Amino acid sequence: MNPLRVLLCGFLVFASASASFQSPRTKYELVKPRLEQLALSSDFKITDKPTTREYNWTISMRVGAPDGFYRQMLVVNGQYPGPTIEANEGDTIIVNVKNKLPHVGTSLHWHGLFQNGTAWMDGPAGITQCPIPSGAPSRTNSRSKDSMGLIGGSGCDLWYSISLALTSIFGSAHAGDKLSDGLHGALIVHSVNDPWKRGVHYDYDQILIMGDWYHNTSAEIIKALDTPHGYLGSQAAPPPYSSMFNGFGTWNCKKFGSPDTCYTREPFELKVYPNKKYRLRLINTASHAMIYNSVDEHTLDVIEADDTPISSAEVNGLHRVQTHNGQRYSGITNTALAVLRYIDDDSSHKSTSNLPTTKDWKDKLGKDCKDIDACKLVPLVREDPPKVVKQQGIFNTQVGKQNTSDGSVTRFFVNHVAFEHLWYQPILHDVIEGWNVDNSNIMSMTFDNPEGADIIINNRDANPPIDHPYHLHAMTFWIVAEGKGALSIEDYKKLKFNTDNPLRRDTHVVPANSWAVLRVKSDIPGVWFLHCHIDWHLAHGFAAVVVNQPNVIRKFQLPESSKKLCKQIPPGLGPSSTSLGRREFGSDLTARFQDAFHTIQARI
Repeated sequence: MNPLRVLLCGFLVFASASASFQSPRTKYELVKPRLEQLALSSDFKITDKPTTREYNWTISMRVGAPDGFYRQMLVVNGQYPGPTIEANEGDTIIVNVKNKLPHVGTSLHWHGLFQNGTAWMDGPAGITQCPIPSGAPSRTNSRSKDSMGLIGGSGCDLWYSISLALTSIFGSAHAGDKLSDGLHGALIVHSVNDPWKRGVHYDYDQILIMGDWYHNTSAEIIKALDTPHGYLGSQAAPPPYSSMFNGFGTWNCKKFGSPDTCYTREPFELKVYPNKKYRLRLINTASHAMIYNSVDEHTLDVIEADDTPISSAEVNGLHRVQTHNGQRYSGITNTALAVLRYIDDDSSHKSTSNLPTTKDWKDKLGKDCKDIDACKLVPLVREDPPKVVKQQGIFNTQVGKQNTSDGSVTRFFVNHVAFEHLWYQPILHDVIEGWNVDNSNIMSMTFDNPEGADIIINNRDANPPIDHPYHLHAMTFWIVAEGKGALSIEDYKKLKFNTDNPLRRDTHVVPANSWAVLRVKSDIPGVWFLHCHIDWHLAHGFAAVVVNQPNVIRKFQLPESSKKLCKQIPPGLGPSSTSLGRREFGSDLTARFQDAFHTIQARI
């Protein structure tokens, strides 16, 4: 049995072993991971003195084989996962992006980062900005709340994803981060106010970017899902081929491959020193899979959920930590408990293919993809929600069918509306110009005042039962009530809410046929995306927006760079187009690419 174990909800996949890279027989330069970027160094200086950190990124198309199966990937600086950014609270980050994808617009979203005063920099094209086109230079700036407003007075795990503007290769355009193509990475924000400190509570700091992997590109999968036949004969969100740990997965090439399409990849191995405490920063970047994380014969103490530091005896000594799409957890494990792949201080650190013989935990896992019980995750830094709110709204979400010219296809609806992208008509820009959100394209909820507000989510997917991870941009929310069935406004008014330091986070799973009340402070003006973090659900309409303080938004002055992006519409299209034109992805491994430059600046 293997030391690092991953359970994708619904089926079991193991991951373990070496950090070495084995080049197969191929004429293409394969994508390589940079594992040294995922082991955080104690040399990084944590300080409250802000600085500017600048990075140069190139987005390109490469051939990769993260699990041993060759396929096209989209990568940053030729690596998967993408480059790690490490910063301090209050820093300014500048990322110069060179887009070398052919005729494909792109945008960058920082998961967990506020954009107070720079709402047009949140990232999703068609929501807060127009796509950054291939071949067009652009520069944008963003600033977020700093200090306590950003991360609750602690260091936190964030991550980024780079979205592509999917075009008319399947008839109409839909939203979706291209997580399953390789465009994501870690952003770690340190703080002098972090209650969990290296050298005191733990000795080593390790990022574990988890994900799932497919042998077709996201464009090919979505194109198939958008037909009555579906992908591999089904319109349901497809299960992945492999699980990923820091860019490593394992596929059975002997049974399902050939030397021309696949090679046996050594899986990922994390080597540790004995009698030390390791902080494992778990980041789930998967397109579909909820992942159970465990270390054989080692327990985990959960100390962070998304960007909230946690201290609770009920989440100490866990055998497994379940992490859904978009979520982050930190857990501390003690290597004095049992035998992993330990190394001596004078070890050469050479890899070995000999697998350890540790045993998995015997706990029953169950069939549902559920979060850790929110009541057990007690924030260490107290921040109580507003006790009384006067603003609230309901989002009823449900899977259904929609008729097209080709037949009936699956869609996900919010209040009976499936989100349809207008790529060159960002909703934020419309609100700035005095328009209301067009609820025929996307459902919305508006909070006029900068005070407490409740977002009521009813997950009506009971048959078939589907659990959904809901992610809200630019705001953390308190989980103040949950229950089975559907919640009406009348029943909502009778509830007793948990306002005694409840869990706050930005991604929460609402189980099938259940509801949740998410309490927010609507004090950051903007148009903020709320969506299911399962990529295939988002791509087929599962999204809405929350509009905070429209009267303040109408006073925004858009930067010229943002306006310029919306003037660079491909020939034959207009502001109301749901297509961006022709996109070739998945057909030519040696395509020539055009260059585009874009600079993204974020103030942490």
